[in-house]
Amino acid sequence: MATAKETRKRNMAKSSTAQQMKRHASPLSPAPPFTISDEELYERVAQRAYELYQERGEEPGHDLADWFAAEQLVKAEFLHGPVPEEPLEVEVER
Repeated sequence: MATAKETRKRNMAKSSTAQQMKRHASPLSPAPPFTISDEELYERVAQRAYELYQERGEEPGHDLADWFAAEQLVKAEFLHGPVPEEPLEVEVER
């Protein structure tokens, strides 16, 4: 079992390392990961799967495909932000 002195020493070392990392962190370093509960993820995927079902004209028989597509779309939104409703129009100069 560690003595109080050893524990303090270990905690000070951890604190020192954390402070050094903060000082040397790049302004371009990635933001901490966004977290979401399993329940909220499930609700978002279920809602998106239902939207896909409606977009297809409520045709039955594609529930798993809709669910898997919805999972990919929801997870992609967390990584890259929401997908625009309409494609962006980009003008190219010639």
